[in-house]
Amino acid sequence: MKLKGILLTSLLALSPLLAAEKSLQQQIDELNDRVDQNELQAALSKVKFGLDFNASMNNFFINNNGTSDTQANKWLMGLYLNMNADVTKYAKFTGRLAMTKAFGDLSWMPIGTPITTLDAGKGVSGGAAIYVERAYVDLFLGDYWALTVGRLPGTEGPGYNLRNGAARMSTYPALLVNALGDGGVITFKPYTDAALRAGFAKVYQPLYNTVNSGAGSVFNESGGYSQADMNLMFAAFETPFLPKSAGKSLLMLSYMYISNYSLPNTAILSQVPEGIQNQVSQALPDSDATNIGDLQYANIHLENFNLAGSGFNWFFSFTWANATNGHLPVTLGVIPSSTLFDQKGSYALHVGARYDFGRVFKLGYEYFHGSKNWYAFSRVSANDPMNIRNTRGDVHDVYAIFQIDPFQFFRLSYTYLHRDYAAAATYGAPTATDITTQNLSVAYIMRF
Repeated sequence: MKLKGILLTSLLALSPLLAAEKSLQQQIDELNDRVDQNELQAALSKVKFGLDFNASMNNFFINNNGTSDTQANKWLMGLYLNMNADVTKYAKFTGRLAMTKAFGDLSWMPIGTPITTLDAGKGVSGGAAIYVERAYVDLFLGDYWALTVGRLPGTEGPGYNLRNGAARMSTYPALLVNALGDGGVITFKPYTDAALRAGFAKVYQPLYNTVNSGAGSVFNESGGYSQADMNLMFAAFETPFLPKSAGKSLLMLSYMYISNYSLPNTAILSQVPEGIQNQVSQALPDSDATNIGDLQYANIHLENFNLAGSGFNWFFSFTWANATNGHLPVTLGVIPSSTLFDQKGSYALHVGARYDFGRVFKLGYEYFHGSKNWYAFSRVSANDPMNIRNTRGDVHDVYAIFQIDPFQFFRLSYTYLHRDYAAAATYGAPTATDITTQNLSVAYIMRF
């Protein structure tokens, strides 16, 4: 009994200590929960969001070899969600979700449009589907090197800036490439303001179903899809070329080689007379696409903003291109053994200037010329529904920007486009034509 009393007395003495320990553990657990929640919130807050919104009303006036047509009151809307995150000191994420929608049955299609849609209909005539326009990570490998992987920033590059009232939206000049592509780029910066880049990308092309392939997968074990892989390789050098007192300037020298430009077989057959479509279909390879050739481009781009503080901005972009025939296995009478690309050099020139009358009113002008055999690796957008960079002829564009505040403005524009030759939409050499398209447009753009 004496021993039991001693134990009971000891337990009574220890109970406050045990209760205090339990209370302390509860406090520690609560603190851990709070730390975990704070770390989660901190991780989520790393992603910064921005938004671009574009709504425009377009009026098209078309004269096709003497036949006139009017497509008035056509509305376009573009919505873009931008994402940025400094994940660590050495890793940065950039993303952009996009949706473009046409209202009012934008049914007109200029003759001589590009041979194939580069991004599966996500241009002005595409459905209201949200898609990933860019999603890439910059990995900084020390002080001089960086690796970029993912869906690369290949849309709306330098050359888009002035008219759209935006800063540099992409790494590469729009007259060199304006398309979606997944790959990697290595960048070397010997000093702060200059960069050397080299990269490789797979350019997005739609897969088309065939009777044999069913759903159509790039991982089909039976093969037949290798020809649908378009490979893009490029190298570029960029640096300022004017003193800082002259305003922000940029010089870019770029080279790009595109191998295995594949055209869906459905698109090939759509351009063949009905009487021989069966023969052509049998001659095509048992796959969804056929390699029609390779392309190479060399571009020089210069731009300057706020020249010497005067409010004057300008850019100059020139591209030389050449095409090499692929292996279109069609030698039937009316279809030459050549591909859709004529084996001749071509070039394009795009220049523009804008004067800012203070912060409220800005007036600009752009001129584009594409030669007889020119083919641009470009896509339409809400800001460029006619895809002027794919014009074999001349384009004049005059626009006025009315800035409401730093985040929004109205743009009134008049675009005159004349095609001397149809774009690469028929076999062999370009076809002479006389098509004029004019567009009177008013747009509201918000960006924050």
